[in-house]
Amino acid sequence: MDINQQLELKKEEILKKWFESTINSYPEDTAKFLKKSKNQFDNPVGSATLQSLENTFRAILEMNISKNYKYSQDIVEQNKIENALDPVIRIRAVQNFSASEAVAFVFELKNIVKSTIGKLNDQNSLEEFKGSSSYELFEHKVDLVALAAFNRFMKCRENIFLLKATEAKRRIHSAFERAGLVTELNENELVGSSKS
Repeated sequence: MDINQQLELKKEEILKKWFESTINSYPEDTAKFLKKSKNQFDNPVGSATLQSLENTFRAILEMNISKNYKYSQDIVEQNKIENALDPVIRIRAVQNFSASEAVAFVFELKNIVKSTIGKLNDQNSLEEFKGSSSYELFEHKVDLVALAAFNRFMKCRENIFLLKATEAKRRIHSAFERAGLVTELNENELVGSSKS
């Protein structure tokens, strides 16, 4: 049985553990709340996180790459992974996470898969399996997902800083305008000046 078949077989268990691991990276009170309900109306953050992890796991299974694959080679694959990660990364980008803390949940998948797949195999075949090229390829895919998570996190943070800068300029300009020191700027001028 190859790695994808084993991952497919244990998909629900892996996703449950990955979700719990991701949620546990939040402060304790927040984690308790996020675990309570996966209903998108009662708990939109928990629901979005779970859906994003499911989509990311599906993208990992569907990745058709070789060990020599370079992340920047396939823009379609890169976008697919980033889109799957987008909801969970957007949530983490507005939280008080550093970049490394925000994407660390991706690497947890390696340990979860090792422990889960280990239950399917006896100890000897597990060691052989972990040394196999299919398992190395799986770990390489997870590394690529981590890179995509980091890219998406940085894009989200850039957007947040751009919004903050635009709002600060808008407030300052409004104060100067009320004081009669400047004339009115249009929206494009405010946003355009924030990008430079």
